[in-house]
Amino acid sequence: MPLIEQIFCVTTGQSGGEGYDVVHSEELDKDVLSVEDVDTLLLCQLTENENLTEPFAYLNACFKRCQQQKRVNKGQLSDSLQATFQEVDRLVIGYGLVAFQIENFCIHGNIINYIRQIVKNVDIYSDFISQLIQRANLEGTLPDFVESFFPNLVKYLTKELQYFDLNDSQTYNAVLTIYEIFLSYKCVASTFTKISSFFAKFDCKPSEFEKTTLLGPILTLSPLNPNVALRNYGENLERTPQQKKVIHESLQAEHKVIVDRLFFIVDRLLRGSLESRNDLLSYFAQIVNKNHLRRGDHANQSKLASNAFMTNISVILIKFSQPFLDVSYKKLDKIDVNYFNNLNFFIDLSGETRINSDFEEADEFYDKNRKSDDCKPNFISDCFFLSFTYLHYGIGGTLLYDEKITPQIKRIKQEIDRIKGISQSQELFASFASMRIQQMEKSLKITQGIKDAIQGFFSNKSLQLEVFDFICGASTFLIRVIDPEHQYPFQPINLPLIPDQVGVENVDNADYLRAHAPIPFKYYPEYIVEGPVNYSVYISQYTSSPVFRNPRLQSFVEFSTMILRCPELVSNPHLKGKLVQLMSIGAMPLADDSPGFMMDIFENNELVRNNLLYAFLDFYVIVEKTGSSSQFYDKFNSRYSISIVLEQLYHRIPLYREQLVWQSKNNSDFFVRFVARMLNDLTFLLDEGLSNLAEVHNIQIELENRSRGLTQVREEDEKELRSKLASAERQAKSSIGLADKSITLFELYTRDIPGAFVTPEIVDRLAGMLDHNLESLVGKKCGELKVRDPQQYSFNPKELLRSLTTVYIHLSDEHEFIAAVARDGRSFRKELFERAVHILARKTGLVSDVFCHKLLKFAENAEQERLLEEEEDSSYGDVPEEFLDPLMYTIMKDPVTLPTSKVNIDRSTIKAHLLSDSTDPFNRMPLKLEQVIPNETLKQRIIDYKREKKTAK
Repeated sequence: MPLIEQIFCVTTGQSGGEGYDVVHSEELDKDVLSVEDVDTLLLCQLTENENLTEPFAYLNACFKRCQQQKRVNKGQLSDSLQATFQEVDRLVIGYGLVAFQIENFCIHGNIINYIRQIVKNVDIYSDFISQLIQRANLEGTLPDFVESFFPNLVKYLTKELQYFDLNDSQTYNAVLTIYEIFLSYKCVASTFTKISSFFAKFDCKPSEFEKTTLLGPILTLSPLNPNVALRNYGENLERTPQQKKVIHESLQAEHKVIVDRLFFIVDRLLRGSLESRNDLLSYFAQIVNKNHLRRGDHANQSKLASNAFMTNISVILIKFSQPFLDVSYKKLDKIDVNYFNNLNFFIDLSGETRINSDFEEADEFYDKNRKSDDCKPNFISDCFFLSFTYLHYGIGGTLLYDEKITPQIKRIKQEIDRIKGISQSQELFASFASMRIQQMEKSLKITQGIKDAIQGFFSNKSLQLEVFDFICGASTFLIRVIDPEHQYPFQPINLPLIPDQVGVENVDNADYLRAHAPIPFKYYPEYIVEGPVNYSVYISQYTSSPVFRNPRLQSFVEFSTMILRCPELVSNPHLKGKLVQLMSIGAMPLADDSPGFMMDIFENNELVRNNLLYAFLDFYVIVEKTGSSSQFYDKFNSRYSISIVLEQLYHRIPLYREQLVWQSKNNSDFFVRFVARMLNDLTFLLDEGLSNLAEVHNIQIELENRSRGLTQVREEDEKELRSKLASAERQAKSSIGLADKSITLFELYTRDIPGAFVTPEIVDRLAGMLDHNLESLVGKKCGELKVRDPQQYSFNPKELLRSLTTVYIHLSDEHEFIAAVARDGRSFRKELFERAVHILARKTGLVSDVFCHKLLKFAENAEQERLLEEEEDSSYGDVPEEFLDPLMYTIMKDPVTLPTSKVNIDRSTIKAHLLSDSTDPFNRMPLKLEQVIPNETLKQRIIDYKREKKTAK
């Protein structure tokens, strides 16, 4: 068979062999076809041959046969034969380009069909496509070819395929190969972003980017895709943890390969040209700027970009950021600390909360310090800050989504159980119930499948390690921004950045702190801190968390310590609360009771060691006011976390114990504020917890009596009673659990620094709290605290009694405390201590004889003091009202006049009040202790009155 006929599978005879077409053309009516006939031959085949149903496949086959003939004739290539092959290649490749440039050029072909063939058999087409690219580039038609190819590829993936995801590995691998082939050519990469559908239209909806843009479909290839999640997890909700682990690991391995390939594709675009680099970053920015609602409380997920799409972009950007955040920090100074002063950055900051400034102040700063128009950010800065933005809205949006669907799964399960219960008792309802249950079980499969997929994604240690490494490197950069000299880590930074204001509570000092916050850090968007914090707290729940035992963890701990130590840095107490939560996880002992994974850093890192204790004590006070409607309850969780850290520091690192003692002696105002907050919390939590336990007890008795047919005592029906029982149980468990850590700190600190607990502004409230709770635990109504399964509420009454009485013993040598207990006319009774000794020693054996002796001796001393106080009080007779403290109704010792209300009050009383509330208690006007006016005249009159009464007696 002649060469041309072999390559093109044609014959000019009456009939051809198998697979050969008979050419019907007067121009080709020859015995043997020559190279001069190839153009006519191809045109005839492509535009007239009714039997040629796959013209592009035909061209590819011709190209491959030509290459085969080259190899066969390699040793005997004459100039004539070589010219023939070159001409055949030229025409075949040329018509291949024409097929993509002119729609319906071929009689039985269109571009979508060609795309379909290529996707199904990419390995067969790869060489031909490469030649098409090179030819188009030489001819100057490359933009037209790429413009024709990729929009149709995206159309095929999103319109013709039902799904394009990990469930069809053959298709997605082929598509990724196509992108890799094209973009491996710099001539394509440099102009790729100029294709009409590279960018979305201006009015593109947030959820449409992944369906309408050139990179959209491939960037959604992830285990987080709902269809992939349903197929791998949702079809069998009864899988064991081990079975799920196997699925996790399989998908993680597959996803790693995909991310690496996506990284290659994006990398080629970044390296294509300066223009393609800027276009790509602009594309990523456009996506995230339209998806800020992913972190919204009431976002409609269906109207936003998918978790799969956003997390893939997040991970890719973080991979690009790694080289300039490595441990050498050689490129750290390439990141522009004044990035947001540029006119040309990509990120939309409108509506973004700032770290410690308002919008108006931030805008004014940027307007005054705006860089010139021709000053553009470098790639490193653009990539770094885009990565930060995606960490918050991309990965962070996925975290929030997981938090939302977790209770949703619980509600679906409860609803299924409820409907099943009704259908069993009501036959007429059964048919409807069956349909409803089917719908809900399908919804449960999808939702649970997505939940499992998210768990699989975040349990991927290697991928999450990359994210956390970025956070650690970014933490070092942010310390550099905060550093007034911007020289960290190459020069150390000293804390605090501004002097602590002695005697002033930072909780009421927001304006001063904002005015002294570092620039430009204060004007950064808040998500610069929030994104890393949210991620780190979330990922810490996984046993494979990259936070644990990470060699770069100290960078993050240093940054966290700075935020807590310097209240001017971050104004949002909720962010600080999350940091404290994470650090408490790092402080908690491990399973073998060895120190928590952050304890080594707490002990050995100089910056942390010198500032952590003060930071925690200060934030314990500051968190009193979070600014939200739930601020009263918000503080308890943060203080619980702080208490965990303080307890571990006190037990395991002697240096921190020394620091605490030093603070109590040399910074007494600061420390007393801390103790006052501890006392406030413990007073409320114990009162709340024990009151709710009493309610649980009463409702349990009532329900039990009703089940026996006894007369009901309460008015509520059973449904209402059970609702109240559930509420009381929740509150009891929460309050008792939170109080447990506070009482532990009281035990520790009263032992070693008792003097801090007997100051005039503290001691009476402390004594009253202890006496009241002692009465609750051993008094006449203690039986009301007996509930079924007390462990369910973290309630151990005997251990709580031991803790309370331990505090009495630790303070038993302090006369001020003895006197305060004696003055407590509401709850103090000597017999309560006798009852406590009976329970602790004789019933439980929790304490020693020495302990009991000390406790009884204390009670005896307090009783004697009470009798002396009564005798002294009786000697004063009917005291004039102007001598009495208006809040405590005791004779004032050091009266002062309040500047706005003009009320006279004892200094210790107003000082105690100001520890919790910085206002005048009589008119709610702002008040500081230094503003009160000593009333020496009244003080002298009281002294004279006492002297007269004693003399008269």
